[in-house]
Amino acid sequence: MWITQWRIASVDSIFSRQHHFAMLTREDIPFLIEKGLISRKTHAVYDGQFNRALREIPWAEWLSQPSAWRHRPQYLERIDQWIHSSHLNHVQGLERFRVRHLINGTTQTFDEVYMKYAARRLRVLRGEYAYHRRVVAHHLDIEEAPLEENDYVILSAPFCTTGERHPRTYEIFEEAGRKKVPVIVDCAYFGTCLDFELDVNHPAIESVSFSLSKGLGLGDIRSGVRYSNLEDSNPIAQQNAYDHTVLCAARIGLYMMEKFGPDHIPTKFRAAQEEVCRELGLKPTPCMHLALGDENWKEFQIAPEYNRVGIRELVKARFKKEI
Repeated sequence: MWITQWRIASVDSIFSRQHHFAMLTREDIPFLIEKGLISRKTHAVYDGQFNRALREIPWAEWLSQPSAWRHRPQYLERIDQWIHSSHLNHVQGLERFRVRHLINGTTQTFDEVYMKYAARRLRVLRGEYAYHRRVVAHHLDIEEAPLEENDYVILSAPFCTTGERHPRTYEIFEEAGRKKVPVIVDCAYFGTCLDFELDVNHPAIESVSFSLSKGLGLGDIRSGVRYSNLEDSNPIAQQNAYDHTVLCAARIGLYMMEKFGPDHIPTKFRAAQEEVCRELGLKPTPCMHLALGDENWKEFQIAPEYNRVGIRELVKARFKKEI
């Protein structure tokens, strides 16, 4: 039997059980998969406090104002402060970018880049955000060959599989700089992590994008910032120039940034993440919703180097003492 008798007896009430608590073991893995507590999906931890805050938005007060949604400059100033207010993570060098644009999540940056560099070849690391490979046919893993002048690079930081800065990050910046290859840095997981440090003071970096989707649970109300030196005729710059962008989402983002800082998720859920990982023989990553497994976790393999396990629901259940 792969699960203890008391767990079998309470499968149907697993989320309401408060009277009995036991450590997880590897034998429980099929049960955790069946109940969706661990998964190949890697959604960020969503705190119930986010919903409560959203329910309290003063819609009537906002709508009584003559320009209820036109807060793009305030949003761009506030999200920069929000990023730099972290005590657990440090991103250096953003001040070298003179232009900040409001974006519809980091994905809007990618979509524009795909169009802009359609004649180039996309380079990504193994284990990178799968969206890139699904959308762009002309791509090659960085591990397969050196960069070439007709390439461009998209790199997540924290890296979306390990939850930390990829060990080749600065090496890639240097090689890209020598070969005049533009690098687009994706910081979508900022706000879910700790112990993350990144220096973006490198001329190869064309842009750095952040989003509130993961760190503040606003994936359905998407907004973010792109740092760059780009003042061009491409969609992001044009949409910002005419305020033809996600203004309502930005107002909600402003409100949520006042309620929750960038360290909220890691501060609240780190202990629960470490507990469940220790019990299941997983390695906790610096991102609260990700864990890495050894050879016993091959069914979660996304690249030869990585058995990545999505643990957000398990972390939340442990935090609430439901399992």
